[in-house]
Amino acid sequence: MGAPGKLGRETRGGTPAEGRGARQATLGMCNDGPGTSMSSSLAFEPLAPDHAAVLFPVLGDARVWTHLEASDGVSEAQMRLLYARRAAGSGRPGERWVNHAVRLEGGSYLGRIEATVHEGGWAEIAYVFGLAHRGRGHARAAVRWLLAGLEVDEVWATVRPENDRSRRLLEALGFSEQPSSRPLASWSPGDLTYRWDRQRS
Repeated sequence: MGAPGKLGRETRGGTPAEGRGARQATLGMCNDGPGTSMSSSLAFEPLAPDHAAVLFPVLGDARVWTHLEASDGVSEAQMRLLYARRAAGSGRPGERWVNHAVRLEGGSYLGRIEATVHEGGWAEIAYVFGLAHRGRGHARAAVRWLLAGLEVDEVWATVRPENDRSRRLLEALGFSEQPSSRPLASWSPGDLTYRWDRQRS
């Protein structure tokens, strides 16, 4: 995945996973195969270079990245290279990358979600969705799915103060704004930091 890179501020058809021995994916093994996992009306596919062809039409608009410091590339070719790097995994001991493309079940691609799971039992998350797919609950449902599958109890996200939409999303999912007690790779000066803690019975 790389560092979440401020994605936490907030098509074309086709399914890259089709015909590649699809199996159920879990977040714990998200880069081990091309499986697709379903959650209500959304489907989640481990991010792969082939996803550039279906995500560039969704995420290639510069307006998608208004509250972000970078983008996934200004061309499909650049996006393909970035996704290949993310699919390869971190390579750093004790760190795991989680990356999924998000689409409607049997339908359009919407965006993507990501997490960096750190040694010590905590994670950072981020997400980015196309302009046409915002305000419909898709991002909230996708991040909820991501949180449910992460094998940690402490999760952080960073957001620009002016990104009200993303702040509302995080708060709706149970994140609370608080100073970070972790070395967040996604943080830049001026960012707000949000923490989520898993509630166990």
